[in-house]
Amino acid sequence: MTPDWNKLAKIYKGSKRTLIANADCAGTAQALCGKLGVNGYPSLKVLKKDHKDPYKPDEYNGGRDYNSLKKYVEQNLAGPECSLEDKEGCEKGELKILEESEAMTTEARRARMKELEASKKEKDEAIKLMQKEIKELTKTITYTKLGGEKPDRVLQLVNDAEFRDHCESRTCIIAFLPHILEGGAKERNAHLKSLDAVFKAAKTEGYPVGFMWSQGGDQYDLEDKLSLQFGFPAMIAINLKKAKYGIHRGTWENTKLIGFLSSMMTGRVPLQDVPKMLPKWSNADKWDGKDGAAPVEEEL
Repeated sequence: MTPDWNKLAKIYKGSKRTLIANADCAGTAQALCGKLGVNGYPSLKVLKKDHKDPYKPDEYNGGRDYNSLKKYVEQNLAGPECSLEDKEGCEKGELKILEESEAMTTEARRARMKELEASKKEKDEAIKLMQKEIKELTKTITYTKLGGEKPDRVLQLVNDAEFRDHCESRTCIIAFLPHILEGGAKERNAHLKSLDAVFKAAKTEGYPVGFMWSQGGDQYDLEDKLSLQFGFPAMIAINLKKAKYGIHRGTWENTKLIGFLSSMMTGRVPLQDVPKMLPKWSNADKWDGKDGAAPVEEEL
């Protein structure tokens, strides 16, 4: 900018009510200049506090010399400044502090300044310490949250909290597998292998879904509410946010299961409302990968 502009900016450098500033329209301020309607350089735009739209400034079409610029600012922009010479420019709180200082002796004012500066320094240090603590807390919150965001895989559903954590914000595919006593570990692993194939298909297609499985019969009330009385294995897709779910009605074959997933994600599966009084998932034991042991009958 011109020396006259820089001189004007220097005069109003300490002003609380008038700002004389430059904007680099060819650099960091390109977006701002576009909003202000700058079409050529140099351009002078006038932004006033009472403008309803901050991006509709007044145009300055006066002289570019120092006297013209200063006269325009004094007549249109510069308001009263709080000082001993201009007390009318003070707000109520400012005036109280100013007049208290005016009434002090030089020694008392210097002592008060020293006291205030020491207090400010103490508070600045406290703020720095607090900012450091906040930074550490933010880091702790982040990594505590990450501890619960396990890598996507097919998980056994063992309690309601894990179900909510895994499925509250997205669609979940939930498989209900036969009881371990019905087919043993070999059959269960075969079912899990099919479920894993569906999981991999979902990842390949980029479907944002979670995968969980439960042992059929462990959640009797919940299974009844979801109309799963037709037997196991069974599969549903459920979205808690939309309060909708769909049931896989086909056979337990990889192609059919993957087809259900694809149809579900493209809106071709008939949906039902999630029951409003859906029971919570009961706690279940994690499967140890072994055949189940039949319960011991008590002797009469």
